[in-house]
Amino acid sequence: MRNHLSANSIANSVDNKDRESTELSNWLKKIERFHPEEIELGLNRIKDIASSLGLLKPKAKVIIVAGTNGKGSCVATLESLALQSQLKVGCYTSPHLLVFNERIRINGSNVLDKELNQAFRQIEKCRDEVPLTFFEFTTLAALQVFSTKYLDLIVLEVGLGGRLDAVNIINPDVAIITTIAKDHTDWLGDTLEEIAAEKAGVYRTNSLNLVGDDKTLELLKSSITNSDTLFRLIEDDELDSILALESIADPQINCYKLQKQNIELALASFINLFKNILQPIDLKLIFKSIQLSGRFQIQQNSPLVITDVAHNPQAASNLLNQMQSLTCNGSRIAICGLMSDKATKEYIQILDKSIEQWVFVDLPLKRGALATDLNRSVSQLNKELPIHQCFSNMQLSTDYVSEIINETDHLYIIGSFITVSEFLKLEKHFN
Repeated sequence: MRNHLSANSIANSVDNKDRESTELSNWLKKIERFHPEEIELGLNRIKDIASSLGLLKPKAKVIIVAGTNGKGSCVATLESLALQSQLKVGCYTSPHLLVFNERIRINGSNVLDKELNQAFRQIEKCRDEVPLTFFEFTTLAALQVFSTKYLDLIVLEVGLGGRLDAVNIINPDVAIITTIAKDHTDWLGDTLEEIAAEKAGVYRTNSLNLVGDDKTLELLKSSITNSDTLFRLIEDDELDSILALESIADPQINCYKLQKQNIELALASFINLFKNILQPIDLKLIFKSIQLSGRFQIQQNSPLVITDVAHNPQAASNLLNQMQSLTCNGSRIAICGLMSDKATKEYIQILDKSIEQWVFVDLPLKRGALATDLNRSVSQLNKELPIHQCFSNMQLSTDYVSEIINETDHLYIIGSFITVSEFLKLEKHFN
């Protein structure tokens, strides 16, 4: 009888998980049909719904992270800092690589399907006929889930820009801008000054507002009209209490090769918010527990296979430095897929200095750049012996590379999150 009940319980549990998974899939299909161009821009709609749900004033401390590049590194470091300090932390990031649940993490684990479904049902009931974009809907879901978890810290990553981004309905205790570079120009503007003005929207007069470098600081100061808002860099003595700070430069410890300024922004923010934590912060332990997929992530060795979601020129420059820091006794091969609205020529030109063979791949969405168009960008660089291939999907790309790669070669899967996602979905890599 006991075994029979146990078997029934397992079967019921599996059935429930399947139902929750199916319901979540249906929710995502529904909200993916919401189109921002059909909705009036502004935060009033989402703010009204958040207010009705009691989400505008979280009890936890809140850090908002904006910037063109480095947001993911900063958020992952903050999450690790909180967990190592025995604090309860919720993180909201985008996009995801394999499953939507990656976007909402509680204490280092992805949100459950059941919790997402409950949040989506509450939001749908509350919004009535009020239109929401996909990102507004999912942001409300994250805040709804966080509101049930008794968290000490909430970390919200800006999806696009800052001023009109859905996470900006929350007043943060700390606002971070990592870097400013040209990206999403259709939405944010064509100049760095215009982009800076949009990102500056996450700052508050009564919060700690940190920036990553001097260039970003100057752009923000020249772009904002509210002189009462204080922008500042990290102060020289602000990180004196951190143990093993020098480990940032050690690739054996900092295995993702996270950039110094993004780590230090996370450290300074955390220290300022939780000054009452007595135990010293050992950066070596922080690095050990960081979880960050697709950021110079080693998938296997011999041959070395690395995935990286660098998808704009600034990120390409950072990736180039990381590539060149590794000794390669063979050839560097890149499987690359990009969005058509990115600065693809500039991106390829930066990395072409270190790539011996390009393998371009079409992406399975309308915004994806055609592999043949990316190929044309390489041809225009006037390489003496151009060696590059084009494929319609990731499976064909990896099949080709599997045939020609040697143990001493380095393979990089780079570009859009979709590019890395399509690679990770494949069971066969290069064993």
